Amino acid sequence: MAMSRKLIKSRITSVKNTRKITKAMEMVAASKMRKAVSATFRGRPYVVLAKSTIEAVMERSGSSLKHPMLTPGAGDRELIVLFTSDRGLAGGYNVNMVKFAREQMKSLGDVDVVAVGKRGSDAMQRLKYNVVASFAGLGNAPKYSDIVPVARFALDGFLQGKYRRVRLLYTHYVSGVTQTPSMQTVLPYGEQGAGSRQPAVGGEGKKRSSDYTIEPNASELLSRVIPNLVMTTFYQALLESSASEHAARMLAMKNASDSARDMMESLTFTYNQVRQAAITQEIAEISSGAAALA
Repeated sequence: MAMSRKLIKSRITSVKNTRKITKAMEMVAASKMRKAVSATFRGRPYVVLAKSTIEAVMERSGSSLKHPMLTPGAGDRELIVLFTSDRGLAGGYNVNMVKFAREQMKSLGDVDVVAVGKRGSDAMQRLKYNVVASFAGLGNAPKYSDIVPVARFALDGFLQGKYRRVRLLYTHYVSGVTQTPSMQTVLPYGEQGAGSRQPAVGGEGKKRSSDYTIEPNASELLSRVIPNLVMTTFYQALLESSASEHAARMLAMKNASDSARDMMESLTFTYNQVRQAAITQEIAEISSGAAALA
């Protein structure tokens, strides 16, 4: 009985220490999430306005506009840029993203994968997909300069005719408890394609003005602007994924802390029961001994 009480007390101490760790991780994730969400919301209006401006230029130019970034590439493969995290302990964040990616790639034919995040890279390699590039360490405190090599790799592959389309697979941040896996076609520009699931980010339904003066011409303007918009779209996907990751980790650590608290309460109750039984047994033994001496 004494050994049982000792084991239960040791277990309570172990769970208490674990709860301290998960609580600290929850607080760190919450702090990072606030910063990531703020950056995500700041970037959304810019992306919407930039897309609206280019679409107005395309609308004004009409069917006469021909540009290599507006039509599918000559390649017979598609490039998938998959955003996941570098670390685990984020609930179902990575699992859901990899599962979503597998479902989407079934209908895309031959694909190459650029993995942004170690978890996604490891998963795609285990599943025998062709991972042509892997980038890690971008999601903790994302900067625009971090995503430029990724976007440049995809843009160069498309313009060189290696890929007919470039698609982003990332997690769209909705709220602290809701994050949605999404797919967006970024090249050729303006084409969503079959299976695309791109959430609205606000401002999509506003009427666009076509009162623009284009110099020197629409084609040269788009050659300068579309690559920048592609890089901005990549950066926004990174921000969305970073905010989603921190939100998922915060929720996972909160659930772990709550479970540890419940386990401590259950173990404490069990410990008190065992302790009470031991006291009762000792009293009974003393009473029996006193009766035997009487």
